Amino acid sequence: MGSKGEPAGVDTIKQFAEALRSKGGIENRSGVLQGERFELFRGKDLVRWVKANPEKCAAAGGVKGGEGEELAKYLGQQLIRRRLALRVDRLNKKPLPGSKRMVKFPRKLVPLPPEQANAFAEDGFYVWLCECPTSLWTYVWTALIPLGVLGACLFPLAPNWAKVAVFYLSSGLLILILGLLLLRGTLAAVTWIVSGRTLWLLPNLLSEELPITQIFKPLLSVQHPAENASKWSSHPLTRVAVGAALGGFLYVLYSHSPNAGKLQPPSSIGNEATRYRDDLMDWLGVQREGYQRLSNNSSAAVNATDAAAANATAAGEEAGGAGAAAEAATEPAAEAEAAAEAAGDAAAEPEAAAESEAGDAGAEL
Repeated sequence: MGSKGEPAGVDTIKQFAEALRSKGGIENRSGVLQGERFELFRGKDLVRWVKANPEKCAAAGGVKGGEGEELAKYLGQQLIRRRLALRVDRLNKKPLPGSKRMVKFPRKLVPLPPEQANAFAEDGFYVWLCECPTSLWTYVWTALIPLGVLGACLFPLAPNWAKVAVFYLSSGLLILILGLLLLRGTLAAVTWIVSGRTLWLLPNLLSEELPITQIFKPLLSVQHPAENASKWSSHPLTRVAVGAALGGFLYVLYSHSPNAGKLQPPSSIGNEATRYRDDLMDWLGVQREGYQRLSNNSSAAVNATDAAAANATAAGEEAGGAGAAAEAATEPAAEAEAAAEAAGDAAAEPEAAAESEAGDAGAEL
């Protein structure tokens, strides 16, 4: 309902809420309240914006709002009364590790009792209950979501180089995350065992209260034992026992590693890792096209070798047949020569006998 003196049908409080949520308004962040996600803003930001933009709030304030902080509190109360905003509180009320102050915008929220939730306070947190005006980026992201889903469904049809690139990018990101967590845990365990205090690398890395742009600050943080903790939680004997257990566990891993045996080559871990990578890529179909090309080339080479061997065998058989035919053709000629020699010998015997008889007769004369 509009204020006195404004055009009928104009909801100035709703326009004021849209101005706060639009570009150039107050800062809004995402928060979770009872399992639902809302946009969150601070009361002090609303008061500061109203003081800096009195001309944009005059119509909404009407004649009862006043000026400055009084106008801001009046408009904040109107937002609550119109069910456009609701006052809430942060769930975690302790500073994060490595920080002396609580986060500016909490991620997890809890409701307040009705008497507090219905009263505006400058130091309070509020969630928007009205829908935000649709911007151009909303339509852009709405159009990109189904395209992304379609692209994921068509990923098996992507070229092989795209599959390999996605595989290595995902594997590299996973190795980076796991390596960072391992380094973080190792540093914390060593410093706790040695000194009883814990040195955390990127202490807010796993925080759910900070956006991704703030989880890398600070770089290092020292955590001291809690005041109400048990005396055995950081006792030297406890730390020695934990260190001995970790040392024994690492020794068992080292003694059962693939490089422990003397007969195994030093690069056995690398070979096994390469084999597992190839098996995984083959299972995902990432290198299936390359494997098919290799198998086709090898099959063609094998077929060519078999064909050459078959041709050589056939040529050898043909040569053997030709040799047998030549031998068969020479056998009659050899028999004819032998018969001719035998006939010549038979003809030469009477002549020799006649010559010998003539010689004997001449001798008698």
